[in-house]
Amino acid sequence: MPDDLVRNCNEALRHGSDFPTIWQTIIKSHPAVVGIPVQRLDGERAYIEISLLRGDWLVVDLDERKVSLR
Repeated sequence: MPDDLVRNCNEALRHGSDFPTIWQTIIKSHPAVVGIPVQRLDGERAYIEISLLRGDWLVVDLDERKVSLR
């Protein structure tokens, strides 16, 4: 189930959507999502983590404009 979430988010990013739009239209209502976005910094890279039901994280890399699971 989270795989479809990642795929839909990446497709929206490729089509130019920003994170607030993706959060409201794709992520927030997805049944696997249990947390709110938390912005993190890794050195100079910014990314957003959102906790998922099965214990993993949806990670939105704001610099690379890519979503993945961790």
